[in-house]
Amino acid sequence: MNDTGTNDLNAKHPEADNGEQRHEPSMETPTHDQELARLRDERDQLEQQLQRQLADAANVRRRQRQEMDDSKRRTVESIAQELLPALDSFGMALAAFDTGTDPKALLEGVRMTRMLLTSALERHGLQEIQATGLAFDPSRHEAVAVEPTKALPEGHIVRVLQTGYQLGDRVVRHSRVVVAGPVPTA
Repeated sequence: MNDTGTNDLNAKHPEADNGEQRHEPSMETPTHDQELARLRDERDQLEQQLQRQLADAANVRRRQRQEMDDSKRRTVESIAQELLPALDSFGMALAAFDTGTDPKALLEGVRMTRMLLTSALERHGLQEIQATGLAFDPSRHEAVAVEPTKALPEGHIVRVLQTGYQLGDRVVRHSRVVVAGPVPTA
């Protein structure tokens, strides 16, 4: 109580003097067990959400892998279908050789088979790397020998031992070449 005869509670809350009681909003403080249960529920929900997200990611990876495998299979199947006529042509050439067909006809058949193979691969973007007479380029050519010659400038390709191929800008196989070197002076 203070000097005026009212208690300190009323001094702090003047509206209590007029007979009204002041009601503060009551915040019920959760008990330790309630808070623990709430946190466990939240953890369980987050864990389930994480499990769903991980399963979704695994499904996406599986579908992508399956789509890539299907795409590769279709590509190989398409190329195989284009190469089958060349394979058939080789079979006919061997059968013609066994029956004693004219060697000129056999040679022409082999040339045609090579043309079938080349055109099938070119349709898929495979191209021969040009080399003879050109300057040596280590990104496209592999030098296997140097040959002294006056016919070409030094560092130019004299002849191709094995043709190289590229798919777009990517070298599939380097051309194996003989490069012009200096002519020895006597």
